[in-house]
Amino acid sequence: MGSCNTGPQPIITGVDACYFCKMTISDKHFGAELVTKKGKVYKFDDAKCLVNYLHTKDVATENIKNIYLSNYAGTHQLIDVNNAFLLKADGLGSPMGGNIAAFDNKDSLNTIQKRFPGNIITWNDLVKP
Repeated sequence: MGSCNTGPQPIITGVDACYFCKMTISDKHFGAELVTKKGKVYKFDDAKCLVNYLHTKDVATENIKNIYLSNYAGTHQLIDVNNAFLLKADGLGSPMGGNIAAFDNKDSLNTIQKRFPGNIITWNDLVKP
């Protein structure tokens, strides 16, 4: 019996392409993934592309299992958006200009916010139309 992996997959910069804009994912600080309940993984180069894709309603909300963002700090592991601390700062310079960085803890966010002043936002702030 085989089992399906329905979790996030590592984003390989310089190889994987953004599902929305089709550009090669180039910055490990800003990647994102959407995983469906059936286990299909969609990779994005920036939270902005992910949000724009969500607004297309190509994948119905009820079919989404999880959404992940790359941790800006540390090893850039993928973190569930429900556990992420988000910073929106123009100086971040993300690939598609979304300028959203995700962190797995508030201390890391505060450290980066000193370097890139901006606003702390929530996932709901980001995805509202």
